[in-house]
Amino acid sequence: MGEFAVRLGLNFTPPHSSPEDWAEKLYQKGVRATAFPLDYHAPVSQIDAYVQAAKERDILIAEVGIWNSPHHTDPRERSLAREACLEQLRLADYVNARCAVNVSGAAGPVWYGCYRDNYSQAVYAENVAFIQFLCDEAKPRNTYYTLEVMQWMLPDSPEQYARFLQDVDRERFAVHMDAVNFVKDPYLCTHHNEVIDKAFRLLGPKIRSCHLKDFRLKDATSLMVEEVIPGTGMLDIPHYLACVGRLDPDMPVLLEHLSGEAEYDEALARVRSVCSLSR
Repeated sequence: MGEFAVRLGLNFTPPHSSPEDWAEKLYQKGVRATAFPLDYHAPVSQIDAYVQAAKERDILIAEVGIWNSPHHTDPRERSLAREACLEQLRLADYVNARCAVNVSGAAGPVWYGCYRDNYSQAVYAENVAFIQFLCDEAKPRNTYYTLEVMQWMLPDSPEQYARFLQDVDRERFAVHMDAVNFVKDPYLCTHHNEVIDKAFRLLGPKIRSCHLKDFRLKDATSLMVEEVIPGTGMLDIPHYLACVGRLDPDMPVLLEHLSGEAEYDEALARVRSVCSLSR
């Protein structure tokens, strides 16, 4: 078992009574990175208090989440989503987060939904133009706008993300890495290390933050891939974290999509059991 120099963290906000209580709970778990727990509607004084509490405990603000679709089919919802993209990017810049992160956005009423038009050239071109607008309008200096790879919208592969980077052509557009989100068929389930290697080879210098999940194929006659607690599935966690650590020993790697604090504690323990993580 090798030692991996990454900042293991949580995309989860534990129950807390104050910014100091929040940061202390993370610190006591040995967490070294986090998603920012507030959005741009919060008072500046409260935002500053959370930033300071994290800084005092050397907890890196990895990302400011957005999680909406700027291509919503309802014009009002689309306008609100685009405003949130811009303001969350500005918030990420203000708090010195490594990135603001969203999905590219579904071409339908559900922001993460699977629709035919998600793959259309029109939506792709709209994405490119919108990301260019965000970078030009917000002019971030301390952060980057990033997309998380998704199985059913673009970008959905390392090659496709590389094309996005080229077409957007903005210094402050970068990469959010989630290795499990590349897995969308049986071949990639069983050959995920190869796609991880390709992703770090093609995108490595632009990766700003990472997620760590796990997956397994359900025992069924139809393809069903399900997320599971990290350390209980098929993902080669040591291989993934070795790729991350070689790229940047200060890279945040956040656990997510678990159901409550107990599962996050279990996941932290399981990841640490298969990887020696330097503090």
